[in-house]
Amino acid sequence: MNGERQIALLQEALRQLAQVLANASLYAPEHPRVLTVLPAVLAPLQQLLEQTPELTLVVVNDDLLYLGKPLVQNPHTLRVARTLASRGAGHIKFLAGIDSAEMRQLLDCLCGKTRLEVFREPQARIRIGDVDIAGLIESDSTKPIESFEQLTSEQLNGLQDFYNTIGDQRQTDVRQLVSLVAGFVVAFRREANPLLALAPLRRLDEYTFTHSINVGILNIAQGMSLGIEGQSLHDLGVAGMLHDAGKIFVDREIIQKPGKLTGAEWAIMMSHPSRGAQYLMNQYGVSKLAVITAYEHHMRFDLEGYPKPPGDWSLNLCSQMTMVSDTFDALRTRRIYKDPWDFPKVSGHMLSVADSQLNKDLVINFLKLLAENGENLPVQPPDDSAPARACYCE
Repeated sequence: MNGERQIALLQEALRQLAQVLANASLYAPEHPRVLTVLPAVLAPLQQLLEQTPELTLVVVNDDLLYLGKPLVQNPHTLRVARTLASRGAGHIKFLAGIDSAEMRQLLDCLCGKTRLEVFREPQARIRIGDVDIAGLIESDSTKPIESFEQLTSEQLNGLQDFYNTIGDQRQTDVRQLVSLVAGFVVAFRREANPLLALAPLRRLDEYTFTHSINVGILNIAQGMSLGIEGQSLHDLGVAGMLHDAGKIFVDREIIQKPGKLTGAEWAIMMSHPSRGAQYLMNQYGVSKLAVITAYEHHMRFDLEGYPKPPGDWSLNLCSQMTMVSDTFDALRTRRIYKDPWDFPKVSGHMLSVADSQLNKDLVINFLKLLAENGENLPVQPPDDSAPARACYCE
């Protein structure tokens, strides 16, 4: 089955589903006018699943993404996207073998008669993920966190356990990160210096842990400087903290290798964005923004990175901001294959790759943010003799 035929079948299924939802809003989910249309939704989905074991749609604002690319928006896709979003769904996955009973169950869920939890069971052949957890963030009792050192032993252990859970490729609960992000946001609103919150590098084997925290903090700082607020700001911070989740699928020997990677090792390394996005997509409470950012954070601003997207791909703003944060923290931190760069050298490198690897406007805003918070950043050309893996796009 070619790609055009797949898209045509998917669009037909969405057209029929939109019609079912429209009828259900006029009558009731159990009304005959609704139930008689359900087989028309199921048939094209079953044809698609004869060719592939699963089919996943990701909800991004009013768009539905299939295989990483937005479907052409029309009234049908718009209704389905908005209905899924209203139920707190960031993605929906269909597995081979779905039947009419499961479609009826899905209809009840989309109409608010069934809870989403039923679609998280291991045996479910329709799975819905990404619940909005906005109610957990920035409550009146949220304690501001002005630096990493302020975190209690309980918070640190909880965060370490969270990352260990990711490392073991088990189901995670993102609420620990959400609470941490809320604390940083409250502190930043009180005019704390965001640079003071950056996590110190304590041991080499904690690099991914501390780096992930730092990227989240820098994302929050960038977001606030650009006027991003509310749920979007919190999602921006969490996305930064989860951007490298795919490295759990890369052997530590490769990540910590002092020398240049072999072709086979590089291929494994380049798989971590897509594998990380797939992993996060199936985790409870992880926003769609985090999934997209994990997938895109090595694509580069000019789309010459990895994974290689279609020619008409449009990078998410959060991914572009994460690239900036990722670059800065990777270069300023000591790693097994390189010494840390000083601020002038980092700023010079970031400006030299603006408009290719990084969004120039975001780089300038970021360096201005650093300067305003006490960093003196004169431009200095990067050292061409630095190790090949010292750039952000590893």
